[in-house]
Amino acid sequence: MDGAVPLDVGLVLDGKYEVCGVLGEGASGVVYDARVVAGDGERVALKVIHRHLMGNSQIRGRFVREVAILQRLRGKHLCPILDSGELLDPRTSDALLYMAIPKVEGPSLEKLVASAGPLPIERSIDIVLQICSALVDAHGQGVIHRDLKPANVLLRDGEHAFVVDFGMAKIVTGTGGTGTTDLTTHNMVFGTPEYMAPEQARGDELDARCDVYAVGIILYELLAGKVPFQGTSPLSTLTAHMTADLPPLERDVGPALRAVIHAALVKSADERYASASDMARALEHALRAPDDVDAVSPRLPRSHTVPLPSIPPPLVRASAPQVREAPRGIAARWVLVWVAAIATGIAVGVWLSLHTGR
Repeated sequence: MDGAVPLDVGLVLDGKYEVCGVLGEGASGVVYDARVVAGDGERVALKVIHRHLMGNSQIRGRFVREVAILQRLRGKHLCPILDSGELLDPRTSDALLYMAIPKVEGPSLEKLVASAGPLPIERSIDIVLQICSALVDAHGQGVIHRDLKPANVLLRDGEHAFVVDFGMAKIVTGTGGTGTTDLTTHNMVFGTPEYMAPEQARGDELDARCDVYAVGIILYELLAGKVPFQGTSPLSTLTAHMTADLPPLERDVGPALRAVIHAALVKSADERYASASDMARALEHALRAPDDVDAVSPRLPRSHTVPLPSIPPPLVRASAPQVREAPRGIAARWVLVWVAAIATGIAVGVWLSLHTGR
């Protein structure tokens, strides 16, 4: 565990939580299956930062930000935060930074796809509609997830979807602009390459439409059993999102559903669905009328900004990275210079993302 001392099964922390096992582990911490000692012994997922990373300002800041985000989120398909703070390890008296959320009894969507392969059309749409519902609630409360993927969707009893892991999320400011609060460094790119929108891969300013793109990738994966863009490296995968045509689904899903997928995965965010609710309405219509392509097209003009409340302290605010597209007719050598410049930021950002458990 990279220097971390695991918590033993049966260990009771501060008289509050009894450790029952491990649910998962990343580079930044461990998620434990735990029981609340008081009351009826409710089971929770206890996320604990590795003690050797307690002094890492970025890891700690990201954790504190995730707590702040979860404290403001409410929704049928979002897991509320139950508790957070510091606990003492009774063996060492070390302080452990933690958060507790309800334990979801069921697999992640990632595990479901890995074991079942392509899902039936109706079930795929049902799961994606639930994800859209979670995003409608999150976006309406000022939060874009920014790392939406099947691993971050949990299925209670295999049916009820919960979107989790907001450690990479951004909060859009309510100050009249489209700026975002963030802990990332200028020109760094964070996220999971297979699910990142082209504007996210470029390091552009983000809004709700980057999550819409990720939902489109998830829908494609549920129907095809694989993601549409998969390179030999994170950088080649990101490049494919920005430049490659969407591989056609080899499965007959009907014209309307195929059109929804294409509309969610358009390279230009301006031509994409403006919101998760727009995409959900298109999916519901495609289910009712599989051949009605016109009715599921994104409507223009439309507003794509998320109306948001003000940002609570103590979130760290930083400028979002901006990358300008090269003008038409620019010499090939300058295109190569531009690609090399953003490639450096992308490669470093992806490396950091992958090595901080996100």
